[in-house]
Amino acid sequence: MELLFVLLVLVAVVYGIIKDYNPQAVLALAGMAIFAVAYWLGLHPILPADKSTGFALFDLFDLFEVFKGIFSYRAAGLGLTIMAVAGFATYMSHIGASQALVRVAVKPVAGIQSSYLMLSICYLVAVFVSLFVTSATGLGLLLMVTMYPVMRNLGISPASACGVIATSQAFEIGPTQTNAIFSAGQSGMDPTSYFVDYQIWLVAPMLLVTMVLHFFWQRHCDRKDGWDPALHRGDHAELDEQGTESVQAPTWYALLPIIPFVLMMTFSKLLVSDIKMSVEVAMLLSVFIGMLCELLRSRSVRTAFAGLSSFLDGMGKVFGPVVALIVCAELFAESLKAIGAIDTLLHSASNAGIGSGLMTLVMVALIMVAAVIMGSGNAAFLSFSTLAPAVAAKFGVPAVTMLLPMQLASSIGRTVSPIAAVLIACAGIAKVSPFTVVKRTSVPMAGALVTALTLNYLLFM
Repeated sequence: MELLFVLLVLVAVVYGIIKDYNPQAVLALAGMAIFAVAYWLGLHPILPADKSTGFALFDLFDLFEVFKGIFSYRAAGLGLTIMAVAGFATYMSHIGASQALVRVAVKPVAGIQSSYLMLSICYLVAVFVSLFVTSATGLGLLLMVTMYPVMRNLGISPASACGVIATSQAFEIGPTQTNAIFSAGQSGMDPTSYFVDYQIWLVAPMLLVTMVLHFFWQRHCDRKDGWDPALHRGDHAELDEQGTESVQAPTWYALLPIIPFVLMMTFSKLLVSDIKMSVEVAMLLSVFIGMLCELLRSRSVRTAFAGLSSFLDGMGKVFGPVVALIVCAELFAESLKAIGAIDTLLHSASNAGIGSGLMTLVMVALIMVAAVIMGSGNAAFLSFSTLAPAVAAKFGVPAVTMLLPMQLASSIGRTVSPIAAVLIACAGIAKVSPFTVVKRTSVPMAGALVTALTLNYLLFM
């Protein structure tokens, strides 16, 4: 009976997500309902007797005590890390440093004369910039006002250019990405180790595969559409005014977004292992370096200090969409464990002869579908990845072997979703359909996902 109830709740959760109900509320209420049923059926106490609130009516207060406990734990730890990263990204955009980095990165490719070679090189440049500009939509908009005109001037079609730019954050690589930080935490390691020991070994080949596929797939689609780059050389990109706004900053400001990455890679087991550098410290230190640079540039203490508000605003903006989602997703995952659904699922999988490799494919498929439906890699990954450590433990494999392909699949899934913010933004500026952009991203992303799954199986499982 309990499994039938869980199935009904899961259907309700999927329905709510598809219908665009608030995912935090959907997951939280679903988790509380499952916890309550597990208690009423005598399967699992909501809280141990020594920690119970003592309220007799169905232990109602205990449900919210569990919620509070998860909130306190996550908000003070992983939540603070994610908010610090978001605040730093907002601050770098506020002072124009992110824009300066993109301008500097794009400039060297402007002299390439081969249209589709230019397209492929632009993709690699965009991915490099994504290490330091962590917002997919923000990076997409920056590239649309810097890289897009360069590609259009060389005759590259609007659809091809958008396809490349939309995939710039398709893997969320590096120790400062939200999903990578969460995946590392769920795997029991720090973000730098996750990046160096696991992520880069999959992503480097994925980049090469995607670059090659972009070259041939965009050329194929252009020929099918009757687009000849030679006939469009010298074209000017007519950009939406909303996409052209940017803060002007000195060229040397391009160094500022790179500082946290350099600090974290330096003060790690790679170089200086005796000194530890957390993500939060790296972000805070970099913000204050930015404030010093603003003081030197503007010679105004008021201006330099005012910029800190953008950092704090950035922290606040990510609390509801990301941190609260993590908390609600974990409550939902804990409820599934409490009612025994996870154990039953794993026992059934074991009896059916399903191994860890096939189970990883199932988890990746779940994340991919969720990302396409939600249009958000963060929402999809944070909603379901909390189940991965328990599943991995039952199969006797490290949690990272399941979480890594799931993390990559979440951002890949977003890149082929016509309702993803980055696709809508890029398509809107270029005046093409989001579905046209999805067509241009689909084959390169399929190749990247197959590469990730194959390498993950060969290297880590």
